[in-house]
Amino acid sequence: MPPTLRRRTPGLRREEVALLAGIGVTWYTWLEQGRPINVSAQVLGSIARVLRLDVTEQAHLFTLAELTDPAAVPRPAAVGGAVQSILDRLDPYPAAVVGPHWEILAGNVGYRALVGDYRALDCRYRNTMLIFFTDPR
Repeated sequence: MPPTLRRRTPGLRREEVALLAGIGVTWYTWLEQGRPINVSAQVLGSIARVLRLDVTEQAHLFTLAELTDPAAVPRPAAVGGAVQSILDRLDPYPAAVVGPHWEILAGNVGYRALVGDYRALDCRYRNTMLIFFTDPR
């Protein structure tokens, strides 16, 4: 940014953030105010870049917007051995541990017999809702 007059507070002004992110000032103002507008992952990524958010802050921003961060590397979540042991002891009753977005984190033999062997799927497709609505079985 070109140098300007002395500021009372440090940081970027709203207009500067909008300019650097490549979006309109009015639209950015509405976003700040929490108005019901549709924001894309690309725009949020641009705002995160301008504000120099770290990985955790950017993940929080995308969570607040209820969007998936395209820059985030998907990491399959894992449960501990104790949790898996409890699931195994519940067999033959189907039991599973699912994450906040219905992703399957662990399951026992009974669960795999019920929904199929989810472990053979790519981690992006290990989701109970996705399996329920897309698997022809």
